[in-house]
Amino acid sequence: MKLLHGQGEVIAERYQIVTLLGQGGMGSTYAAVDLANNQRVAIKVVSLRGAQDWKTLELFEREAQVLATLNHPFIPKYLDYFRVDAEEDSPNSDCRFYLVQELVEGESFTTLVERGWKPKEAEVKAIARQVLEILIYLHTLVPPIIHRDIKPQNLIRREDGKVYLVDFGTVQHIVRNPQSFVSTFVGSVGYMPPEQLRGQTVFASDLYSLGATLLFLLTGKSPETLPQKMLKVDFRQVIELSDRFAQWLDRLIAPVMEDRFQSAQVALLKLKQKIDFNSPPNNPTISHSYNPSSPYNQRITLQKSNKNLVIKIDKRRDHALGLFFIFVFFAVPSFMLSFFFVAFLTQYIVSIIPGFSDFQVVFILLFMLIVPWLPSLLIANMTSKKTSLKINESIFTIKQTYLFTGTHQVQGKTEDILDISLNGYGNKCVIWEGLKSHSLFDVESSQQSSQDNRELELRDIEWLIAEIKLFLKQLQS
Repeated sequence: MKLLHGQGEVIAERYQIVTLLGQGGMGSTYAAVDLANNQRVAIKVVSLRGAQDWKTLELFEREAQVLATLNHPFIPKYLDYFRVDAEEDSPNSDCRFYLVQELVEGESFTTLVERGWKPKEAEVKAIARQVLEILIYLHTLVPPIIHRDIKPQNLIRREDGKVYLVDFGTVQHIVRNPQSFVSTFVGSVGYMPPEQLRGQTVFASDLYSLGATLLFLLTGKSPETLPQKMLKVDFRQVIELSDRFAQWLDRLIAPVMEDRFQSAQVALLKLKQKIDFNSPPNNPTISHSYNPSSPYNQRITLQKSNKNLVIKIDKRRDHALGLFFIFVFFAVPSFMLSFFFVAFLTQYIVSIIPGFSDFQVVFILLFMLIVPWLPSLLIANMTSKKTSLKINESIFTIKQTYLFTGTHQVQGKTEDILDISLNGYGNKCVIWEGLKSHSLFDVESSQQSSQDNRELELRDIEWLIAEIKLFLKQLQS
């Protein structure tokens, strides 16, 4: 490809070219000096004549627009965007578009590996954490941004180990549906997930590209050249990694996007996970001593095998019976008396307030009679629930059945469970699925004697937490 600019050339009477940094289908990138402030910058240029089609210019303009909105310490800062038109009588009439950014003083992963750099597992983990932090920033913007071209060439490492993400020429704004389809084929072979080949990108697509990039760092080879098994890169034939990191990397490069981590937040939390499921709950706000031999509460049932754990709690089961007696001996007679009372008042109100029908008056009076019951019914509904937790090797299910409002169910992947603990107030047992928390059981202060076993005390919750952690530890081993 013919160079558009030579060393020492000045563009727009301001930027002096120092050297060529790289060339690609989206244009050429140069290191330059901003003569206005003597700052070193990176200039990306696309020629109208050299562009493959109008889509190239559209993507270049989008890159400039996106970069102008970004503010992250490890994404090069946007500085300027302009176009230069050649003189009309020039034999080489052309139109060129320029994007000026902060210049990162470092080398791409591609260059480093080609020069013999072989990072260890710990260093690759540190790189993964840095890139995931950048992806968390991009994916949580409004609207979110998917990079779509994460690869070794687009990750620049400074001498101090800091990693920068560059080249936003293929970014996609996700305005409404994050699982949207796009018509433009973008990305790099070996680092693109299968769905991107079909024109679809999701947040997990960037995670696949990151996983492929990490494999390049670990093996020194492009992912498409590595052995495959069941349409998946079988990196274990080439390198040895710790079991935990290998399993994490497996999730990143899963061919089916639903099998990957669904967000950079969860991937980062899982990478950082160092939870010992044998350890007791650790909550500084709780002074109660941990008691691993806490006896069963009569309302707690626990069944456990090698691969399954089922916990059921029937909360205040005597409330249902109490509500039955309330309705039979108080509510029913009360409403019968109210019926005659309403019938009497209806004729009186209709006679003094013209325009009100009998039906409207009856409705208003009945509403006034029912409203005082609503708080009691709401409390009864919340305090008469049954909770169950089921965990096996693949999924966990939390099901809560209420007296009046039916059943609420939450389901997730067991391997996404990061911790089970008491919340900050010490009154609720919480299961953490990535950044999402699901309430399991409440700690209740009872004024009744402990013999009636109707309240869940702190020792019961701590015992349950210990049992769940022990079971998860067994699944991991």
